[in-house]
Amino acid sequence: MTSSLEVTTFLDALLGGRAFLEDVDGWVDRWHKAGGAPAGRPVALHDYLGLGPIEYALWVERPSSLRFVVEARRAGRRVDDITGLASIAVEEANDDAEAQRLVAWLRATRRIPTDHTG
Repeated sequence: MTSSLEVTTFLDALLGGRAFLEDVDGWVDRWHKAGGAPAGRPVALHDYLGLGPIEYALWVERPSSLRFVVEARRAGRRVDDITGLASIAVEEANDDAEAQRLVAWLRATRRIPTDHTG
């Protein structure tokens, strides 16, 4: 439970069932409207969203990767390096078109080796 002085992050709200993936733009809008200080004190956008720097960078560059970041967190894993996200996507790539596209993009941008299998 958060106190009135603590700000719930988007990811906490999402994992707690109080937000949906599609709500991320609204969270970003609130952060911007508050001048980067939604609780009266400045906070980096990635912290407000509850994303680590790598997770945030991936989401900015490829918004569909947010789903896999959330799945990693639900599995108790944080995407501290690109291979963590790749592993989640590779696990789903057999029957998930977006996972296949993410893995292909990670390979094309040389973030993972072309032979990476998770």
